[in-house]
Amino acid sequence: MRYLPSPRLLLPALLVLPLAHCSCQRQPAVETMPQVAADATLSGSDETGADNAARDAAQARANAEAATLAASTLHAYLGALPDPDRSRADAYWSGGGPGTPADDALLRGLTGLRGMRIENDPPHALDRESPPRAFEIPVRLRLDTDTGPLRMQGHYRLRARPACS
Repeated sequence: MRYLPSPRLLLPALLVLPLAHCSCQRQPAVETMPQVAADATLSGSDETGADNAARDAAQARANAEAATLAASTLHAYLGALPDPDRSRADAYWSGGGPGTPADDALLRGLTGLRGMRIENDPPHALDRESPPRAFEIPVRLRLDTDTGPLRMQGHYRLRARPACS
């Protein structure tokens, strides 16, 4: 007989996982529309176009690196979670722990875990910064336990550690 957990038990695994490392919060920048004079004309040269292309390419690389770092952080967290000493996994949470009850209590409560396969889709940016500081990462887990295989899916939300001064 195959054990399939009820959706209620999977809900905590689907909840948000903020991964900030300090308690200071960065305030979002206020977006303003640039003021342009009514008689302004657009002009440019090939150098400006090349500069813009180089800047856009650099931003695209920085965004891709931030997304890769977010996915790597998620994999590191999930890899640390099965360890009986959860201090390494708890260090990924703001405040040093997941809170009570833990958002991923189902994963934390698993016993007899023999293997875990983590598959994720590309991270989606949750802010407009460049590079983004917050991502949502869809994830699918295949867990090999003493009682048989389990499959879970959901998403984690990660926020980069703010620069604290």
